[in-house]
Amino acid sequence: MRRLPAVLTAALAATSLLSAPAPALALAQPAQATKGQATLYELQSGGGNCSYPSRPAGDLYVALSPGEYAAAAACGGYLDVTGPKGTVRVKVVDQCPECQAGHIDLSRTAFARVADPAKGLVGVTYRPVANPKVGQPLSFRVKEGSSQWWLALLVIDHGNPLTSVEVKSTGGAWRKLARANFNYWIAESGAGQGPFSVRVTDTRGHRVTANGVRLSPAAIQRSTTKMY
Repeated sequence: MRRLPAVLTAALAATSLLSAPAPALALAQPAQATKGQATLYELQSGGGNCSYPSRPAGDLYVALSPGEYAAAAACGGYLDVTGPKGTVRVKVVDQCPECQAGHIDLSRTAFARVADPAKGLVGVTYRPVANPKVGQPLSFRVKEGSSQWWLALLVIDHGNPLTSVEVKSTGGAWRKLARANFNYWIAESGAGQGPFSVRVTDTRGHRVTANGVRLSPAAIQRSTTKMY
């Protein structure tokens, strides 16, 4: 769990952000700007609480407050963040446990696009992006420990946040997976030996099916299927 520097915590307390309620970020709703504040941090490894295997291209990412992270429902979505110097587009990859609603934690690279990093804390506005250009087809990662009796599946490069992931083996029925707060989609009783068809639905109503996903833990499997 990350901790903010004491000076930033004090600054946030002074602005009453630490006592504010934490409504969920409505990424599925028409884009509305949120006024808030941003700090900066760097991922220690991997892709944060969203479990992505690597950082986004350009190191442009953001961590959200627990309410806005919404138990991983915001993972993989994008925000346009505007500050004194301009606007930057960032990918949601992490949760900021100490942040209250309206406080986002930007990568150092992203923060530098909107403000002077020396400030450490700056007022911003941010809004969710509908159908961001990803440029990659969907990829999948089966979590270590998965088997025919327990399956955990990560979906990568979908653009909009996801609402549903389903799998089926050849000749079987669709099985809906449950999202964990670390962003893997889980079948507690497994889904068989695979290979699987995976049906993915996002917050903007796009639904696609990728075929041939193997039960191969830890391997990144890139499909030819795009969400839109």
